[in-house]
Amino acid sequence: MSWKPYDGSEYLDFAAVENFCRNLAAQHPEWVTLEEIGRSHHDRPLLLLTLSRTDGDVSRRPGFWLDGGTHAAEFTGVMAAIYAVSRWVSQLAEGEKSVVDWFSHRAVYVMPCISPDGFQAMCDGAPFIRSSLRPPQPGTVRSGLDPCDIDGDGVVRWMRWKHPAGSFVPDPDVPLFMRPRTLEDDPEDAYFLCDEGEFIQWDGGRWRSAPKAFGVDLNRNFPGSWQPFEMFGMDGGAFSLSEPESRAVVDAFSGRPFIGAGLTNHTYTGCLLTQPYAKNPPISKADIDLMEHLAKEAVKGTDYKVFKVNPEFTYDPDKLIVGVWADSMVSVFGVPGYTLELWDPLGEAGLELEKPLEFFLKPDPEQMKKLFAHFSAEGHAVEPWRSFDHPQLGEVEIGGIDYLRTLRNPPVDKLQGECEAGFKVADALRRALPDVSGSLRTEHHGKTWSVEVTLENHGYLPTSATLRGARLTGAPKISAKLECSEGLTIVSGPDEIELEHLEGWGQTLVGSGRNPVYASLPSHGHRTIARWMVEGSGKVTVTWCAGRAGEGRVDGHLAGE
Repeated sequence: MSWKPYDGSEYLDFAAVENFCRNLAAQHPEWVTLEEIGRSHHDRPLLLLTLSRTDGDVSRRPGFWLDGGTHAAEFTGVMAAIYAVSRWVSQLAEGEKSVVDWFSHRAVYVMPCISPDGFQAMCDGAPFIRSSLRPPQPGTVRSGLDPCDIDGDGVVRWMRWKHPAGSFVPDPDVPLFMRPRTLEDDPEDAYFLCDEGEFIQWDGGRWRSAPKAFGVDLNRNFPGSWQPFEMFGMDGGAFSLSEPESRAVVDAFSGRPFIGAGLTNHTYTGCLLTQPYAKNPPISKADIDLMEHLAKEAVKGTDYKVFKVNPEFTYDPDKLIVGVWADSMVSVFGVPGYTLELWDPLGEAGLELEKPLEFFLKPDPEQMKKLFAHFSAEGHAVEPWRSFDHPQLGEVEIGGIDYLRTLRNPPVDKLQGECEAGFKVADALRRALPDVSGSLRTEHHGKTWSVEVTLENHGYLPTSATLRGARLTGAPKISAKLECSEGLTIVSGPDEIELEHLEGWGQTLVGSGRNPVYASLPSHGHRTIARWMVEGSGKVTVTWCAGRAGEGRVDGHLAGE
């Protein structure tokens, strides 16, 4: 089957995403390669696309990382990833000069779906799954309400039944909205409200929720600040990178040392999340400021806001957020990493929240009512309450709005717009990579020659990507090496010289020189020079490693008396 660009007009399941990747690589081998970097719990392939001209060693080029599908229900992140791939490949196929030039010397690595098992299960109508299908630990007994499709319509909806101990009552104006009960409400109007499902290992009396069947949250399993974690019935794994999916991601990322920035797609709230993740973060204020400045540049042309995770996007500013992938990019690898929360259902419903997480922790009933009223108007996303004879509870009602395609992800007719906004953010970030070029200058001095190579960074980011990156032992350094052909001898200087990292122009905009009234030059600069003295005649080759800006070379020929 031939490949065609994904246009954001429909949601695809994992089989379709896999076909998209395989057909793309087969049809555009000059620009695209596909690798399986691992296998999931259920033996699905963990796919990684590389977009770069395939005429040389792509691994030596600076790169940008993009992924989606860490969380199974966040379909939009997967769709936005393959939409971005489609846009870039289409531009390459059309010969758009700036894009062709960029991808001829740089790479983009795209992992469309980190959690294919959970993603496909959710596409097939499974109850809510956070990430993968990692089973409970041996000996675990699950007791309580287990969400499942009990009426056979292929969807796990909401379920309610009348009882004076219930915590919710129907709203008279918005039938699908169950508002929190007040002391003024008649107990006869009260309902219990929960996911559609059945009780397992039930004692026949207590109504309580069962622990999640698949509780691991992969976005708490990465190495950044990892420690044991539990919240809302989810956990961060037995240890850092205990899951095959997170392990494959980190192995792939670390195996490509010239990745200079990364973006991981999620939903929802319509914002780009940046550092810091803690009150006392391991990165400097200069790095925090640089990442915030770049984030604000990246969201231009979209409706997305920029939030610092701590204190603006956290449940508790005093509590450490552990094991997050975007934070790991920065704290472990020294690379600017961002989380993009695609889709803002609150804004779509005309609501404006200064602190989006209050929607989850302290929901305002009036705002919730407006939200339900807005999406209740989406006829295709609504299932009115209908009576059902529950095998354990007797008469209940099942119905509600389609949570997965209203709140968690946009309705289909809004999907393309979200994919386009996600592409704008990813496209801006890939253009911020460090960009180093080298020039060779030689001069004859009687029996000897001076050989001088100048490296210049024209990119937004420094060659270390962040100041933290310059201090990490696992991050690439910057150096230059002189190789001489037969007939030439180095008479001054070692053949390989370690150099200082080069600043990016973005750093000046967050430093003391940002104000044009008090403008000044940077402390280290964007340029460095390596010098040697050689004797004889022949060919010289200078190769360099420019940190996250990748590797390069320049050749020259020395001939004279």
